[in-house]
Amino acid sequence: MPRSINKVILIGHLGDDPELRYTGGGVAVCTMSIATNETYTDEDGNEVEKTEWHDVVTWKRLAEICDEHLDKGSQIYVDGKIQTREWSDRNGNQRYTTEVLARQVQFLDNKETGEEAPSREPPGT
Repeated sequence: MPRSINKVILIGHLGDDPELRYTGGGVAVCTMSIATNETYTDEDGNEVEKTEWHDVVTWKRLAEICDEHLDKGSQIYVDGKIQTREWSDRNGNQRYTTEVLARQVQFLDNKETGEEAPSREPPGT
């Protein structure tokens, strides 16, 4: 039995268009913000909807594919893991960012036709 598991599965909608950048070494990285919604009934009988936002990162060819095919509002399935990065801001203060590192992304809708779209995974997985 494994000592620990770091696995995240999300189905949600993009809150904005994906942002594609390249590292100094020429490696593609795409960041996306995904909204997931939860609906429940409160103690007064009112239906309440809560939205949670998740920062998602893809790398290499998967990053380029996401940038090419996704737009704000696209519904996607993400399979990945949580990672926390430490970085310094302009004033030298230590900051932390927690995000989902996507291993697999499936497009759940096709904006042009309204049909379900195929799975997109990085080559070799």
